[in-house]
Amino acid sequence: MRGLKRPGFIIVCPHNLDSSRPRGAGRKLPITRAVKQPNLREIVEAATVLGLAPEEVQKHARPNLHWEKVGSVIMKKNGSKMATLKALAAEIVKARQRAVQQTETRKEKR
Repeated sequence: MRGLKRPGFIIVCPHNLDSSRPRGAGRKLPITRAVKQPNLREIVEAATVLGLAPEEVQKHARPNLHWEKVGSVIMKKNGSKMATLKALAAEIVKARQRAVQQTETRKEKR
């Protein structure tokens, strides 16, 4: 595993985008912009769509939640971290909506 502190890169944990967590537990976005229980796969896919070259880190934990090894994603810094988190959350919402539409069209075809 590479060092976690790298200039020009940011670390995004699922806690940063999770609407079910309070700010004290790592949420960075307002609840209206946060996503309910995002996973690493969704974050990696959203970062890929945004062109941020994501790198997944398994079993990474926040220092104050060291027992929860949920992992994280290291990606290129493109503007502020808050702007990146907002863009990631919006992309995850779009991806979830596309998945719902695809399942509905499959049900209609049957």
